Amino acid sequence: MPATRRFDPRRHRRIAGLFDLWLAPGPGGRLVVPTAPDRPLDARAVATLVRRGGDAAQDVRILADDGARHLDLFTEVAGLLGHDVLVSPDGSDIRHATDRSTGGTTRPGTDVAPLDAVPLDRVTRQPMDWLVLQPPDLATSLPGWFAVDDGLVRPRTGVVGLPLPDGLALATRADFVTRRATAHRLGASTGVVTVAVTARSGGFLVGDYSGTQDVHGGGQLAALLGDLPLYGADLRLWLTWPSDADEQARLLAQVVELAETTGATVWTPPAGGRADLVDDRRDLRAFDPAGAVAAWRAHRPRYADGASTLDATPEGLLVSRRERQRIAVAAVASVGDASPAVDGTAADDPTTGTGLPAPAPGGVAVGSAAVDDPPTGGAAAEQPTGPLHRPTVVTESRRTAGYGPPWLRGGQQVNAEAFEAFVLTEGDPAGAVAEGVPSVELFLAAFLDPRSAPTGSDLLRVRIGPGGAIPTGVLRSHVPARFKHVLGGPDTYLLPAARLDRVRVLGAFRCEGFGLLRSTVETTGGPLRIRSAPTSRSLAGLPHDVRRWPGFGTRQAYALLPARSRGLPRGWLPLYQQRPVARPGRLLLEVRVPAGRTVDVDATHTALSGLRLVRTRVERLHRAGVPLVLGSRSYDRIVVQRAFRAEAGGWQRIPEVAPGPLPSAVAGLQSAVPGRAADPRPSTGST
Repeated sequence: MPATRRFDPRRHRRIAGLFDLWLAPGPGGRLVVPTAPDRPLDARAVATLVRRGGDAAQDVRILADDGARHLDLFTEVAGLLGHDVLVSPDGSDIRHATDRSTGGTTRPGTDVAPLDAVPLDRVTRQPMDWLVLQPPDLATSLPGWFAVDDGLVRPRTGVVGLPLPDGLALATRADFVTRRATAHRLGASTGVVTVAVTARSGGFLVGDYSGTQDVHGGGQLAALLGDLPLYGADLRLWLTWPSDADEQARLLAQVVELAETTGATVWTPPAGGRADLVDDRRDLRAFDPAGAVAAWRAHRPRYADGASTLDATPEGLLVSRRERQRIAVAAVASVGDASPAVDGTAADDPTTGTGLPAPAPGGVAVGSAAVDDPPTGGAAAEQPTGPLHRPTVVTESRRTAGYGPPWLRGGQQVNAEAFEAFVLTEGDPAGAVAEGVPSVELFLAAFLDPRSAPTGSDLLRVRIGPGGAIPTGVLRSHVPARFKHVLGGPDTYLLPAARLDRVRVLGAFRCEGFGLLRSTVETTGGPLRIRSAPTSRSLAGLPHDVRRWPGFGTRQAYALLPARSRGLPRGWLPLYQQRPVARPGRLLLEVRVPAGRTVDVDATHTALSGLRLVRTRVERLHRAGVPLVLGSRSYDRIVVQRAFRAEAGGWQRIPEVAPGPLPSAVAGLQSAVPGRAADPRPSTGST
């Protein structure tokens, strides 16, 4: 356990650019300033304290135990300030780390070093990461200004850059939050690298995590982009041109220098114009100085080989020439093959507002035509499609039915109307339709734009009834770090396991690139299901959200192993809370299990019993009488206290066994089995 001491404001280490606010619980559980315990604080009062004592560009860290219990309060504070707010997790105490390796430096003239504030789990006393609350209207899954690791907050170094699906967004301290929010909304592109940058004084404005900023020329910007594959590629600059003619001329010279230095074709909006996001496409569109849609301008290096692979369309978009030709061919074919509407016209569906036709009998509406049921022995032709309709959302009452994942608390924003979306699936799409989508989570991620899916991936098109989906951009919960990658903007949704009865599968498709979908599986509109992922990706085929044992402290348990086995099982090992009866040919190990190291099968079975559309292996383990499951990753954390061998119908203690980690103790026991030679081959399954 880390060496810590009680939080001492006099020895607290300040971090440049981070405003620390020390709060304490007051009457009724509301937070107060320790020097004014009779004045409970609301969000506006907290924001006022920060504005009076800190800089306008600073993030805020709340030094209070169980900060996540006041998540709504501090989320509102983040929105009022327009900056991130760091709070401690629920169930944690704020302590000071005394280990000098955390980076504390001694003050001149003293031998006392400043101490770092660390949230410690109240039960296990292990460090917990700070929770970063972003402004609600600008919330993303992208990182914040500071690095958060193992309970410590550390300043980042180097150039301020945010990842784009195919590129990089350069930012400064002043525009970091807004740049992060807009960068998060950009979708994946086809064949073009995107760099978002601010134009300033005839050059490119680049910021540093120290808070400084400087104007770079084209050659300097090329050096900063050295990690991107730019030579011979297409580079799209997401920027707004200056209005001054002289600055435009200087910026144009720097764009040409950037193209010559990188060897890339650099695409920009027309001089004086800008590039903006197209929300329904998650793409960039070019505008001229008057605000009208305009074509992108290409700046090619002098020694470029061949023509560019991109075309600038009159609609202000950049598209791949090959994909554009495929879309044109598919569109012509779809016009000839599409089923006519009832009145003989291809009227748009008024419920979507996206120009998508209503489903034809026996088919699903995709793109500009309906995909009819594929003929026997074949599949339907490729059909182009764009983003689907985005539904309106409402906030549910906190007393509504649960969602399934234990970390999803009540009162989420959900869809107020039925809508359609796509779910990415792995493996056989027919199996996903009939048996469920393989997943290790108690939710599925759905998205509106199929062009964000990799080419060759399989998609399920689903129809989601009211209340069945939660927009990820407005989640009102602390999201575990293991799946923050699924979080997106307003076009990504969570389909929680307890609401899958509101989701129907309309069909399975194969993504052929740039929104072209090919129907692969017929369906009758059955419910969407989740089935356990392969054991290579999960613990014994169980979801990640399971009930753990023991809840706190260290507890005693027992493990049964074959006396002539080849070591510990590769995947997992069953444990027992009570000593099993003696069985010939078996070894019994009495072990000590730290908190949370095993899965409580009975408690997990009870928790998942209400999720009838989720199929896991917990039912099989429960029927087999397996009480606890220990994963192989925790083998080294389990200490063997005593060992026994089955003799004369009972357990006889093996006196020569010394307490130690489970793997080394088992190796010593197996080598001591009479008549057994050591076998170096690894174990291939579970006991």
